[in-house]
Amino acid sequence: MRTEEACFVGTKVRVRQEHRILERRGMVGKVVGRYGGKEYVAVEVRFSDGQRRLFWPSDLEEITSPQPS
Repeated sequence: MRTEEACFVGTKVRVRQEHRILERRGMVGKVVGRYGGKEYVAVEVRFSDGQRRLFWPSDLEEITSPQPS
């Protein structure tokens, strides 16, 4: 996820499989905050179990719902 894509609170995201912490790989949550400026941005994600964690945008991928046909 690029920095400019990470600014939308409410976006559903998944932690990338390349994340350095094995246990967090594939976790799905919702963006609840964005912190920092143009150069450095951290994204706060809330998971279904209530945990909140900060991530770099590059650690996340947006989950898009399928378009109705």
